[in-house]
Amino acid sequence: MSDRRVLGIDLGTTNTCVAHVRNKVPKVVPSDKGRLVLPSVVGLSERGSLVVGNVAKEQMVTRPQATIYGHKRFIGRPFNSPYVRHLAQKVSYEIVEGKDAQVAVRLGDRVMELPEVSSLLLDHIRIVADQFLGGPAEDTVISVPAYYNDNQRAAVKRSGELAGLKVRRIINEPTAAALAYGFNRGFNQKILVFDLGGGTFDVSVLEVEGNVFQVVATGGDTFLGGVDFDERIIDYVLEEFKREHRIDLSNDLVVLQRIRNAAETAKMDLSLLSNVVITLPYVTDRKGRPIDLRLPLSRSDLDGLTKDLVDRAFLICDKVLASKGLSPHDMDEIILVGGQTRMPLVQTRIQEHFGRPARKGVHPEECVALGAALLADSLDQIDAVTLIDVLGMPIGIAAPGGRFKKVIDRNVTVPYEKSLGLPKSSSEDGVVELDIFQGDSDKIIDNEYLGSVRFPRGVERVTFRLDEEGILQLSVVEPGGARRNVNLATQTTPPSLKLALEEEMERQRLAAESSGSEQPREGLFASIRRVLGRG
Repeated sequence: MSDRRVLGIDLGTTNTCVAHVRNKVPKVVPSDKGRLVLPSVVGLSERGSLVVGNVAKEQMVTRPQATIYGHKRFIGRPFNSPYVRHLAQKVSYEIVEGKDAQVAVRLGDRVMELPEVSSLLLDHIRIVADQFLGGPAEDTVISVPAYYNDNQRAAVKRSGELAGLKVRRIINEPTAAALAYGFNRGFNQKILVFDLGGGTFDVSVLEVEGNVFQVVATGGDTFLGGVDFDERIIDYVLEEFKREHRIDLSNDLVVLQRIRNAAETAKMDLSLLSNVVITLPYVTDRKGRPIDLRLPLSRSDLDGLTKDLVDRAFLICDKVLASKGLSPHDMDEIILVGGQTRMPLVQTRIQEHFGRPARKGVHPEECVALGAALLADSLDQIDAVTLIDVLGMPIGIAAPGGRFKKVIDRNVTVPYEKSLGLPKSSSEDGVVELDIFQGDSDKIIDNEYLGSVRFPRGVERVTFRLDEEGILQLSVVEPGGARRNVNLATQTTPPSLKLALEEEMERQRLAAESSGSEQPREGLFASIRRVLGRG
């Protein structure tokens, strides 16, 4: 049988990688310029045309407001999420409200949904891959962070469909990396995948036996990644320049993008070198005299700036292991995924924490795409790989007092199904409305709002079902006995969340009064104020 044309795609925050399988061996498909990764950047050129990848990245300095980068952190999230409003302050392009109260971006005079932005990248990849493979791909598997919520998974799948891809599966990135490591190698091991990418951190523990890959536990942080390490360098550069020259560069978008590029380059160089010098000529002027930026940065400086970020990752590792009664020394192998794992501090901490170095021979930037391609190739095959995955975050409903009532716990094996009795309705028409959230906190304010659903009179139970991709489906049994699927509808700010936000702001105000300090005006709670229309 000839090789099937299949694709595995790692749609990353910083870069996107695509792979295929030939003679059971996965290989990366080169981009249109021969490079093995494509920058996950979309932009609007001066002529008004949409550009993607390397071309878009090249205009980030000259057209920062017309260049979309790092949008993977926003995709599938509600526009009025305090976290979204907080992150929106860190990007140069405009974040706006799109359809169904989701995040969208403004590009020129056009508002684009984020699945549409991702689809532009995927469409470019599809065209290049079709030419490379000699025809259109039959099946595609796209990876997502293990800690992605239901809305984010569905949004990524929609992106692929908009790009004309036949998306057969969504696979968690750590699981894909484990596949690339262990497929057809006859291993019988317990492995930990440490995935610190451009925008997210995931950790998964898997038991590998032959070609059966069972995820035991998973966890992560969708706001911990390489861009956060870059931000620490950026803040340091801005602070040092302001201290030396008494000039604030943070409001100049073009200069800020130049610093962002230099920070990323310095960070990568410090994986090989002990010292670098960040040099940018003519960043501003004083009385017509140009001022250059020149700032030494050592590896120890970088370690000091980012040590708490690395600590966060290992705290998550310990939490995931403890959830299954495991310790770091129970792991047979450690697999590193994501470009940020090249940082010497991360690799040193891995050795110290787990008592063994990370496994060599697994390419951190390519292994997720390679594993996704292996899964795509094995679909519908007799010798198919067996994946047993789990839910990364609990799913539940809003309860009185802004509490989060879990319906499905984290780490349950998917697919999974559970029924929930509906509370008695207090409304005149007998309608029951549930607001559904996903997250690890006991408070809905700290979790992600997935949507709301209304149940008519006579419906007593609702069934929550997770498919093999971890995507939620709801159904009810009608009074006549017929089973019907129901869809989540997103509200801008549902009543339960609005009340919880107001209660949190009142708690903050009382705490500030008791301490004799002013109410905090920056950060996440400033974002909450904006959600509630208070500033």
